[in-house]
Amino acid sequence: MNLSRDQTRNRAESIWLGRSAVALLLGAVAIGNPGFFALSAAAQSPSQAPPHLPDMSAYDCAAVSQAAPADTRHIGQVINGGYSEWYESFIIAGGQPRLACISLVRPTTRQLARDEAATFLTNSFAVGAPAMDTAERASAAAQAARDQAAPGRPEDIEPANVQPEPLKRLRKPPPPADTTTSTEKPLGFGDLPPLPAGKDFADIGSATSPGPERERGRDLPSGMILRDHAAPATAGVDDREPVLNAQVYPWNTMAYLSATYPNGTNFRCSATLVSPYVALTAGHCVHNKGRGGYIASARVYPGQNQATLGDDIPIRPYGLKSDISSVQTTAQWAQISGENSYIITDYRHDLGALEFKTPFTHTATFMPVMYNSTSSPITSAGYPAEIQNKDAYGLYSDSGGETSTSFFSYRSLHVREFLVDASGGNSGGAFFYTDPGTNQRYLVGSLSYAEDLDDQAGGPWYDSWNQTLVSGWVSWTPGSGAAAASVAGLRVASIFGSTQASMVSFLRFYNAGTAAGTVDVVLADYATGTTLGTWRSPSLPGGSSRQFSIEEIENNASATFTKSATYSISVQPTFTGTFQNVLWQKTGGILSNLSTCDSQSSGQTTLTNVHSSLMDSGYPSTIVIHNTGSANISPALGIYNALSGQRIGTYPTGTIAANSQKVVAMPALEAAAGFSANGVYHYNVRADAVFTGYLQNLMTNSAARVVADMTAACRLAP
Repeated sequence: MNLSRDQTRNRAESIWLGRSAVALLLGAVAIGNPGFFALSAAAQSPSQAPPHLPDMSAYDCAAVSQAAPADTRHIGQVINGGYSEWYESFIIAGGQPRLACISLVRPTTRQLARDEAATFLTNSFAVGAPAMDTAERASAAAQAARDQAAPGRPEDIEPANVQPEPLKRLRKPPPPADTTTSTEKPLGFGDLPPLPAGKDFADIGSATSPGPERERGRDLPSGMILRDHAAPATAGVDDREPVLNAQVYPWNTMAYLSATYPNGTNFRCSATLVSPYVALTAGHCVHNKGRGGYIASARVYPGQNQATLGDDIPIRPYGLKSDISSVQTTAQWAQISGENSYIITDYRHDLGALEFKTPFTHTATFMPVMYNSTSSPITSAGYPAEIQNKDAYGLYSDSGGETSTSFFSYRSLHVREFLVDASGGNSGGAFFYTDPGTNQRYLVGSLSYAEDLDDQAGGPWYDSWNQTLVSGWVSWTPGSGAAAASVAGLRVASIFGSTQASMVSFLRFYNAGTAAGTVDVVLADYATGTTLGTWRSPSLPGGSSRQFSIEEIENNASATFTKSATYSISVQPTFTGTFQNVLWQKTGGILSNLSTCDSQSSGQTTLTNVHSSLMDSGYPSTIVIHNTGSANISPALGIYNALSGQRIGTYPTGTIAANSQKVVAMPALEAAAGFSANGVYHYNVRADAVFTGYLQNLMTNSAARVVADMTAACRLAP
């Protein structure tokens, strides 16, 4: 269709309607062409219906602590303008999984009572536009007016010749290099979690209009390549379906993304709004070394749609947003960006985010991010550039289950792949799961690549490996700093470095789970907060507790740096458990516990790194069992090898009267439990059943005649 400039302007004026008029226009088109907009009830209804509260008839946080939950979800979401992070624990009751407990991690650490949990979920599930006072509404209107300023409507401001960002492809990994002759050097990241990297913009606005040309690849200047490679072959039927109304949740959090690179080229992608200030997308949508690195500017159009397939005038009910504060990706992706295909392990780093100076005001509801989700099927949503050989500017979705290759191989590589269609422009679009019990939608990953075969597309999976980075992006607000993600996790101060003459820190990590895991420690300069390097622990078996000197951590960090006398650290585990900062005062030979952090453990019924009788000559330990209840108790204590996590024996405490305590030294405990230390220097001691009270670990520094309470610990969670 060829239109003159005046005809284009007149058509743009007629399409730029209010929200109700747009809805009527979409309805009219659907009636006039029902075959094109036909959607199955299964695909349309669950996505349109608002979420509702789960069955909470079995809600009881105390019950969860006594039995392994059937399922645990780790979720982060911006609710009422603030970031919250929590765990939902489910148990089987009446043959069905039912929500049993919500445990907040951020902004505070605590378990919610049933009524609190219902209110919290009601706020989480809320669907609607934000409530604004007169001043806020005026400010939003002024911003919208600036965004829609001359030379015309957003349709005209958008640069011409915007190409679809080509989907990336999978390539087979190269054969192992001959280490005796190869000169190739590794990137230096290994299997480290994605490290943050970004670009701040001092002043970035909407690009100037290059004219009224349509944004079509065939209008490219002579010699410019339309696509890096062809779209994936579609041997069967393209199952993608148009979203009829992109102004309802969750579709109004999907956005068309158009970016301009330093070399002047323009590419379009898809993105998902996860907060009033942040949109998540693919790393290859914001950084390409072949085009000059980080994008120079970008324009985001939430809820974009079009009236008719092939129509080159998109409907943009919320206008554009281009006041970007910073662009984020991973340091790993920034090193390798610009290729057309990658091996599967590279895609775990293909993460990106756009952070804005002012908020999106058209919605108050943003999809929660769910980490470690294994749910299937999922829905893929984005903005393909072409459907049925016609230009597309609207939002399309497709649903499909996880591929067998993904299930058996890719998950462990922090990538998931699904049976969904994709093509150029879909990059960065959402993978989200709809809970059939509540109809709540959860963002579980994003789209990076498509297979050569039909109906296969995948991308990075949001899991505990990248949770620190992603939650740091989602929780970002203006003024919080682009580097906030690098210091997420458990925050700990007063870590004494190896350059200290008289004292040094030892870090202890307890894995309370049954599966082995690792922990990452991010070292930061204590005065400036600048990240210095990241250290990853060796594998810690379930139930084990390991101790590492700060010198070992400094020497094996991911980067070389000048050692400091004191550090601030963040601790990022793949398991639940506890952490301790133990200070060794060299001159006096004194051990003390400095475990104070932003997630303090409470209700202590597990002790870690208790000294066995082999340490009695210098640092003997004593355990105190305190009964704080009104009835007698006789708890049994399991004794475990701290190094391996294996159970050694059981200590029967005998009867402990109400409001009393029992004190037992290690030789007596070992004798009563029927074993000897046998080369084991540290025990983990855990009550076999919940009791009213707590355990305490007192350790004596014999030479200095000083008793130290070694009980305090910090709560670890992935």
